Amino acid sequence: MTAFPHSLRASLLLCASLLAAPSFAQAGEIKALMKDMKVAMQGAMASTTMPELSGYVARLERDAQQASRQTYRDDQRTYDDGMQALRQQLAEVDQAIRVNDMNSAKKALHEINDTRKHYHHLLG
Repeated sequence: MTAFPHSLRASLLLCASLLAAPSFAQAGEIKALMKDMKVAMQGAMASTTMPELSGYVARLERDAQQASRQTYRDDQRTYDDGMQALRQQLAEVDQAIRVNDMNSAKKALHEINDTRKHYHHLLG
Protein backbone atom coordinates (compact mmCIF):
# COMPACT_ATOMS: atom_id res chain seq x y z
CA MET A 1 0.00 0.00 0.00
CA THR A 2 1.34 3.41 -0.96
CA ALA A 3 1.69 5.97 1.80
CA PHE A 4 0.40 9.45 1.00
CA PRO A 5 2.04 12.61 2.29
CA HIS A 6 0.14 14.15 5.21
CA SER A 7 -1.21 17.08 3.16
CA LEU A 8 -2.51 14.78 0.41
CA ARG A 9 -4.10 12.49 2.99
CA ALA A 10 -5.80 15.49 4.61
CA SER A 11 -7.08 16.66 1.23
CA LEU A 12 -8.45 13.21 0.40
CA LEU A 13 -10.22 13.02 3.75
CA LEU A 14 -11.72 16.48 3.21
CA CYS A 15 -12.98 15.53 -0.26
CA ALA A 16 -14.47 12.30 1.04
CA SER A 17 -16.26 14.12 3.86
CA LEU A 18 -17.64 16.72 1.45
CA LEU A 19 -18.97 13.99 -0.83
CA ALA A 20 -20.60 12.21 2.10
CA ALA A 21 -22.13 15.38 3.58
CA PRO A 22 -25.12 15.59 1.21
CA SER A 23 -26.23 12.07 2.17
CA PHE A 24 -26.07 12.90 5.87
CA ALA A 25 -27.80 16.24 5.27
CA GLN A 26 -30.56 14.57 3.26
CA ALA A 27 -31.04 11.89 5.90
CA GLY A 28 -31.32 14.64 8.53
CA GLU A 29 -33.78 16.57 6.36
CA ILE A 30 -35.99 13.51 5.88
CA LYS A 31 -35.93 12.78 9.60
CA ALA A 32 -36.88 16.39 10.46
CA LEU A 33 -39.70 16.36 7.90
CA MET A 34 -41.03 13.05 9.19
CA LYS A 35 -41.02 14.36 12.76
CA ASP A 36 -42.92 17.46 11.68
CA MET A 37 -45.38 15.31 9.74
CA LYS A 38 -46.00 13.27 12.90
CA VAL A 39 -46.78 16.44 14.86
CA ALA A 40 -49.05 17.72 12.06
CA MET A 41 -50.83 14.37 11.89
CA GLN A 42 -51.45 14.38 15.63
CA GLY A 43 -52.78 17.93 15.39
CA ALA A 44 -55.03 17.01 12.48
CA MET A 45 -56.45 14.01 14.32
CA ALA A 46 -57.13 16.14 17.40
CA SER A 47 -58.75 18.94 15.38
CA THR A 48 -62.31 19.85 16.22
CA THR A 49 -62.94 22.41 13.47
CA MET A 50 -62.44 22.30 9.72
CA PRO A 51 -60.20 25.40 9.67
CA GLU A 52 -57.95 23.81 12.29
CA LEU A 53 -57.90 20.51 10.39
CA SER A 54 -57.17 22.32 7.12
CA GLY A 55 -54.17 24.05 8.64
CA TYR A 56 -52.64 20.79 9.80
CA VAL A 57 -53.35 19.09 6.49
CA ALA A 58 -51.68 21.98 4.62
CA ARG A 59 -48.64 21.47 6.86
CA LEU A 60 -48.66 17.74 6.07
CA GLU A 61 -48.85 18.49 2.35
CA ARG A 62 -45.93 20.95 2.50
CA ASP A 63 -43.81 18.43 4.40
CA ALA A 64 -44.80 15.62 2.02
CA GLN A 65 -43.90 17.76 -0.98
CA GLN A 66 -40.46 18.52 0.49
CA ALA A 67 -39.90 14.92 1.57
CA SER A 68 -40.81 13.55 -1.85
CA ARG A 69 -37.96 15.58 -3.39
CA GLN A 70 -35.39 13.96 -1.09
CA THR A 71 -33.07 11.13 -1.99
CA TYR A 72 -33.40 8.00 0.11
CA ARG A 73 -30.19 6.10 -0.45
CA ASP A 74 -31.22 2.73 0.97
CA ASP A 75 -34.32 1.97 -1.12
CA GLN A 76 -35.36 4.86 -3.35
CA ARG A 77 -38.10 2.94 -5.18
CA THR A 78 -39.94 1.96 -2.00
CA TYR A 79 -39.49 5.46 -0.58
CA ASP A 80 -40.91 7.01 -3.77
CA ASP A 81 -43.84 4.54 -3.74
CA GLY A 82 -44.61 5.51 -0.15
CA MET A 83 -44.47 9.22 -0.93
CA GLN A 84 -46.79 8.70 -3.92
CA ALA A 85 -49.27 6.80 -1.73
CA LEU A 86 -49.12 9.61 0.82
CA ARG A 87 -49.85 12.27 -1.81
CA GLN A 88 -52.83 10.27 -3.11
CA GLN A 89 -54.24 9.81 0.37
CA LEU A 90 -53.76 13.49 1.17
CA ALA A 91 -55.83 14.25 -1.95
CA GLU A 92 -58.63 12.17 -0.38
CA VAL A 93 -58.33 14.21 2.81
CA ASP A 94 -58.51 17.41 0.75
CA GLN A 95 -61.66 16.18 -0.98
CA ALA A 96 -63.30 15.50 2.38
CA ILE A 97 -62.30 18.96 3.59
CA ARG A 98 -63.77 20.56 0.45
CA VAL A 99 -67.16 18.98 1.16
CA ASN A 100 -66.85 19.80 4.89
CA ASP A 101 -66.85 16.13 5.97
CA MET A 102 -64.75 15.89 9.13
CA ASN A 103 -65.46 12.16 9.62
CA SER A 104 -64.27 11.21 6.12
CA ALA A 105 -61.22 13.44 6.49
CA LYS A 106 -60.22 11.76 9.74
CA LYS A 107 -60.92 8.32 8.29
CA ALA A 108 -58.54 9.14 5.42
CA LEU A 109 -55.98 10.37 7.96
CA HIS A 110 -56.23 7.01 9.75
CA GLU A 111 -55.51 5.32 6.43
CA ILE A 112 -52.46 7.56 6.00
CA ASN A 113 -51.25 6.43 9.40
CA ASP A 114 -51.66 2.78 8.37
CA THR A 115 -49.71 3.48 5.16
CA ARG A 116 -47.00 5.25 7.17
CA LYS A 117 -46.59 2.20 9.39
CA HIS A 118 -46.43 -0.07 6.33
CA TYR A 119 -43.71 1.93 4.58
CA HIS A 120 -41.72 2.53 7.77
CA HIS A 121 -41.70 -1.25 8.23
CA LEU A 122 -40.54 -1.78 4.62
CA LEU A 123 -37.82 0.85 4.90
CA GLY A 124 -36.66 -0.43 8.28
